[in-house]
Amino acid sequence: MMGLSLTLRAPTFALVALIALGGVAPAAEPNVVIILADDLGYGDVACYNPERGKIPTPNIDALAKGGMRFTDAHSSSGVCSPTRYTLLTGRYHWRTRLQAGIVGVWGAPLIAPDRLTVAGLAKQHGYHTACVGKWHLGWDWPIPAADKKHFQGLGGKGKDKAETEPTAEQVAAWKRAFAQRIPGGPTARGFDEYFGTDVPNWPPYCFIENDRTVGVPSVLLPAKEFTGNLASLQGPALPEWKLDAVLPALADRACEIITKQAKAKAPLLLYLPLTAPHTPLAVAKEWQGKSELKHRYADFVMQTDAVVGRVLGTGPTNHVGENVSNRSCGNRYRLLLAWDQQTRSVVRVTPATTRRRSSCATSWPRGPR
Repeated sequence: MMGLSLTLRAPTFALVALIALGGVAPAAEPNVVIILADDLGYGDVACYNPERGKIPTPNIDALAKGGMRFTDAHSSSGVCSPTRYTLLTGRYHWRTRLQAGIVGVWGAPLIAPDRLTVAGLAKQHGYHTACVGKWHLGWDWPIPAADKKHFQGLGGKGKDKAETEPTAEQVAAWKRAFAQRIPGGPTARGFDEYFGTDVPNWPPYCFIENDRTVGVPSVLLPAKEFTGNLASLQGPALPEWKLDAVLPALADRACEIITKQAKAKAPLLLYLPLTAPHTPLAVAKEWQGKSELKHRYADFVMQTDAVVGRVLGTGPTNHVGENVSNRSCGNRYRLLLAWDQQTRSVVRVTPATTRRRSSCATSWPRGPR
């Protein structure tokens, strides 16, 4: 790939380099998987904290061992939206309207419509681009001013007790909004396809596929979902929405896309911004109590590591590795794992206790050039 026109700034430089190093001939282009772990502490990963670490992370450790581990990388911010903006655009987040904090619930897009993203750059060079996971960069939500009162002020965790029974007016407003396309999201910012939750601990509590909700949220979450670092804000939800089903569903879709693209001619860029181990700390039943620390956050880190292993084809529950590795693209998958929340003491497991030091690991096995 010659003549890349995107202005590169850390931390996006390493990401674009993964694409560029694959060679010029279209058949030799590498497939690229970028995994962004949310709220994962620097000391929570065993290969970054071998002496004091208490949480086994064998799959992330294997990624680091087989590739390169960065020990002094830095994020432009220690929270969600600015990290994502910088990663996807190569620009400092403070060059936008976001001078502090994150994009709020029902917030507008942070990435300008004409801003080139890594996904848009990859598409210019023949890539199929997919995003699976937590977006948190805003949408053009189809909510008219007169209906905004039906989407906000419904309470949540802490002092604001969450409401649990919606009014008929609220449900009618939700149905009007979610029957429409939701512009301004990933598929309007360079991605061919998207599946995920905008913010897993905020409404709407449903999956979004491309630019539409999967189903129409019509209820409010039960009050129990606002305890123990689960949901944060009350709002429209699908009936029987399960917070602990989000992460497994993202892993399923990521694996499906990799398998599908193994049969395609176009190389793949998969951006996988995980919802974990950020809140909601909704640990799947099979991972509850697995950690030595006997804490849900530590269990959730282990579950997150297993998802990484499954996607990369190294985990015990992987069903993709054989399908991909037996094809010509199998030994040309280039993998980057990064996380936005950084230094956390091994004896503290409270989410969001961070400093701005970040880290990432990448695997670039030898293959066609």
